[in-house]
Amino acid sequence: MYSGNKRKKLWREEKERLLKMTLEERRKEYLGDYVALKTIPTWMEDLKSKSESDGENAKEDLQGKKSLSEKVSLYRGDITLLEVDAIVNAGRWLNILVIVL
Repeated sequence: MYSGNKRKKLWREEKERLLKMTLEERRKEYLGDYVALKTIPTWMEDLKSKSESDGENAKEDLQGKKSLSEKVSLYRGDITLLEVDAIVNAGRWLNILVIVL
């Protein structure tokens, strides 16, 4: 086992190494598959795609919801595969994500 000071030093060195990397360099170090955030549509994008298939009635539903719906994405799947810096409070029934970019 490492002493407390040695662990802190190793952690800081690894953090600095990762912070210096580009996104593509970091992706090369992933051990498996991942889900890039840009592939997950925002709530607004999802509503727009559904409104195109549903017709004109859904367009009225989009009014007034833009501010939040353009910022929020809904994802159903294994959250450990998401390309995020942190997953916080991943409970059994409710998953809360904090994305630090």
